Amino acid sequence: FQIDVGSRKPIYRQLADQIREAIARGQLMPGDQLPTVRQMAKDIVVNPNTVARVYAELERDGVLVTRPGAG
Repeated sequence: FQIDVGSRKPIYRQLADQIREAIARGQLMPGDQLPTVRQMAKDIVVNPNTVARVYAELERDGVLVTRPGAG
């Protein structure tokens, strides 16, 4: 996942859209594990709260299932 800091689209929306696209393209399959909030934040150099917001939004929308403490 990559963030374009020059984009007008908010960072959280960029990440959420990229995760949705990866699922739609079959790059992420049911049961695949995304990086932990901290690891994702470190990898794409954003605030962990931003990643947590994205994960929570995608879980609320039924796109992801999160398991606290399991990554």
